[in-house]
Amino acid sequence: MGHDRRDPWQNPMAERPLDSWLRERMQAVGLSSWQALQARAGISRRALDQVRQGQWGSLRLEQLQKLAAALEWELGSLLGGGDPSPRGSNTAEAIFSLLQPLLTSYPTVREIARRKPDWPAQNVTALFRSLDALLQQWGYEAIGSPLESVPFDPQLHQPDQPDIRPGDPVYIRFVGYRRKDYILCPAKVSRSLPGGLS
Repeated sequence: MGHDRRDPWQNPMAERPLDSWLRERMQAVGLSSWQALQARAGISRRALDQVRQGQWGSLRLEQLQKLAAALEWELGSLLGGGDPSPRGSNTAEAIFSLLQPLLTSYPTVREIARRKPDWPAQNVTALFRSLDALLQQWGYEAIGSPLESVPFDPQLHQPDQPDIRPGDPVYIRFVGYRRKDYILCPAKVSRSLPGGLS
């Protein structure tokens, strides 16, 4: 009783935002402590602390994959995609904001590669197939298809010129994303296709 030093792993004052959620999963897979999770995942204590705080963006994909494997989860479940609670939704939206530049560019790169098979990016598109599965798991759907001709809708589209009016024919340069009726980011549209495409 005379010893005051506490292990920071066990210190109740050191409770992190995602601790109860992670502990529930740890219990389900037979892990009784943070040290046990760290050892099974093979990640640093600092990396685990960042996960416990919900700071996914500061970790490498490899670290997240190891942690997901240690918890016997798919990566999307670890990142909160399978959780219907508001916390899960917020986590998915935070991760979406980190991935947004990639997610909005990827469908266009994929479509250009389909139309121009000799284009060097043809081989790159296979690397991104898991994004489709992740988006589906999160319930996010693309707004439009790359290079598709559509009537301009200011609710769904972001024009590249200020004089584009509702109903004007435009091409989707980069898809947008929505979750049900909530627009995460509008599709970027233009009056013309990128050079060399038809």
